Amino acid sequence: MSRRNEFSYVIGGIFLVLGMHIIATLILSILAYIELRLASQYNIRFFQIIFIFYFFGIGITQVVYIIPVLLRLKRQEKFASMKGVIIGAIITALLNGGCWIWVISLTS
Repeated sequence: MSRRNEFSYVIGGIFLVLGMHIIATLILSILAYIELRLASQYNIRFFQIIFIFYFFGIGITQVVYIIPVLLRLKRQEKFASMKGVIIGAIITALLNGGCWIWVISLTS
């Protein structure tokens, strides 16, 4: 595999992580919205709590869907895409941690 081709697969892996974040956020927000509409009848708050934990702790909660993707890419021997997924997950965790440090410094 050429160096240029590997780089494009790494970038594709990063965008794969970005897409998974968008899809997970959309699914959880839709479920939380539906639950909010039904909460008056059934008094359920399960998905709303999960959405809050996901939204504020995406750096940690992304493990739920990143690890299965990494295992699948490893089984298919797509190591350049694996590198991109790992890079995307690390960038997400670092940005989330940086935002938390900024928020905590504002409240101090």
